[in-house]
Amino acid sequence: MLTDLFLAQLKQWAAEDPGITALLIVGSYARGANKPDSDLDLVILTSRKAEMVQDPDFINRFGDVERQQTEEYGACTSVRAWYRDGREIEFGLVEPSWASVPLDSGTHRVLSDGYLVLIDKEGLFTDLKL
Repeated sequence: MLTDLFLAQLKQWAAEDPGITALLIVGSYARGANKPDSDLDLVILTSRKAEMVQDPDFINRFGDVERQQTEEYGACTSVRAWYRDGREIEFGLVEPSWASVPLDSGTHRVLSDGYLVLIDKEGLFTDLKL
């Protein structure tokens, strides 16, 4: 599921969007423990969280969406997308303050479980100590 082409598209989108501060992979893919049927968990730090939740059209740029749903997890609102090619991607949308030090317990738990930085425009994760 995590193809080089998809990663390139994802990184280009995040790099070109001025409202996106950082993009992370979390969960099983970040730990290298993913299975063939694992979903891909992303965290997107953005100043446009409310806008992206209200109009999640951005998920269509990554494939043909079969269905989607919105889920709330404290500071994170996720747009989960199931694509016709079988991929399931959770786009977790958070405000940039999600990474503010000291980290809140929810952020610490997510990051302690493993994360990979794809984009970090402001260096929020450069010297982050967990």
